[in-house]
Amino acid sequence: MSKKASEIAEKFIRDYKDAINLEKTYNETDEEKVKVHQVSSKVAFLYEKLRNAVDYQEEHLLRKIAIERILKRRLMTEKNELDVSKFLINELIRARYLPNEKIPEKRIEEIKEIIEKYTLLINNIPEAVKENNIDNEYLFNWIIGIAACEIEEKIAPYKKENAIIEFAQKIIDEKLKVPEKLMSEEDRKIQIYIAVLRNLIKSDLSLIEYRLFERKHPEWFFAPSEELIINMAKNINVFIGDIEKQINDPLGENFSKFVKKNLAYFTIMEDAVRKNINNIDKIFSHHLHIEDAIKESCVKKYKEAKTKLKRAAIRSIIYIFTTKMVLAFILELPFDKYIIGHINYIALGINIIFPPLLMFLVVVTIKVPSKRNTELIVQGIKEMVYGKYASSPFIMKGILHRSSFFYKIFKFFYVIVFFASFGIIIFLLKQLHFNIMSIGLFLFFLSVVSYFGIRIRQNARELVVVKRKEGIITFATDLFSIPILRMGQWLSTKLSNINVFVFIFDFIIEAPFKTFVEVFEEWIYYIKEERDKIY
Repeated sequence: MSKKASEIAEKFIRDYKDAINLEKTYNETDEEKVKVHQVSSKVAFLYEKLRNAVDYQEEHLLRKIAIERILKRRLMTEKNELDVSKFLINELIRARYLPNEKIPEKRIEEIKEIIEKYTLLINNIPEAVKENNIDNEYLFNWIIGIAACEIEEKIAPYKKENAIIEFAQKIIDEKLKVPEKLMSEEDRKIQIYIAVLRNLIKSDLSLIEYRLFERKHPEWFFAPSEELIINMAKNINVFIGDIEKQINDPLGENFSKFVKKNLAYFTIMEDAVRKNINNIDKIFSHHLHIEDAIKESCVKKYKEAKTKLKRAAIRSIIYIFTTKMVLAFILELPFDKYIIGHINYIALGINIIFPPLLMFLVVVTIKVPSKRNTELIVQGIKEMVYGKYASSPFIMKGILHRSSFFYKIFKFFYVIVFFASFGIIIFLLKQLHFNIMSIGLFLFFLSVVSYFGIRIRQNARELVVVKRKEGIITFATDLFSIPILRMGQWLSTKLSNINVFVFIFDFIIEAPFKTFVEVFEEWIYYIKEERDKIY
């Protein structure tokens, strides 16, 4: 017996169809395409691989991050926005973030107009605004981050992402209710939007800021007048403050937790639609066809998750091993030799081998989701498609207030567990004659690798909807591992801005290297022209 899909589901399917059609035809034109030489492209692509190996980022963010890097570098050296646009497109094609001979020349002019808009914004920010609680570097980076997102969307429209974002928003809106005393209806919708961006689309901070800026100030993205741009410049600190307030809302984590519980449904739903887009009407004409499509997508996504997991683990292991080797030669060996007087090869070996081994164990112990998990996903997606849910909407509760008596007790107990966790580890390392430097490095990498490992495992667990079994062993593991994970989270957040390897690549190697690639490519074309004159 067939059932009719809900309006929300039907709109998602229509929007996704349109997005795929746009993706196919977006760059189809008789206009001249941007072309770079294959030899220079191979050199630039190798550089990007090396650079990305020392800066762990989500794969889908690499192009956007590359645009940010190029913009920062080019805007400091080039005054002509058209030149910046040309260099930007060429660099992205050489690094294979864009296909060669597929991007029409008109994109250069379109991106030039975007860059002009943002340079005008930067140049018209009053000094009083710059001095008012926002430092110049932060302000510049914030604006460049927004510009990079707009440029990427112009190059490769976010239409598919927009379709699944809108669908997820509407579903979460139906399944999650928040009492008015906790927040207004408008704020609730914004928090749902942020949670979907952060967890489903895996947006980084600048992409979330861009999306919120786009939502709050749509006039900015439709050929704004010079007067509007100047007015935006005068009030930029107000706009940034408003967006930061929404991103840092104390209840934001509660929204994220709820969205995470529904990630598997949205991920599989999108895959099933994409895979059957040419036959989508038939698939959604009967609930049995939907079930078959969902089950096929589950099998496919389980395999893809395992592959992505291995790839992410390899990148993490390379980054961790490289960092550890450098720190061993810069800090640990000199400290052992000149301060302690001898080298503890056992401690040195453990510190070098343990971090990548721990990451390896994290990956190999992850299991493929069960058949029961697939059945629950089928049930959950059918509820979304037909708009009929087996359970009532979830009512969000507030957060435990920091001034409450229980909060202080829990905090005190957490501090005790924190010192107990690290104290036990330090005691065991002391038995192996680790010195203070070796202990510090071991704890540093234990925390960071554990946090990286949990993040990678979480990517795999996003397809799991079966509730985790809680027991005494699980409780004890969580109790003593949370302090280590918290420390890893803090270190990865605080130290990401001072990654020595990234600094060397971005500020010492990249500018002269990219200049060399450009000159090298011009030389190749010159030789080709001279050869053509002879033959």
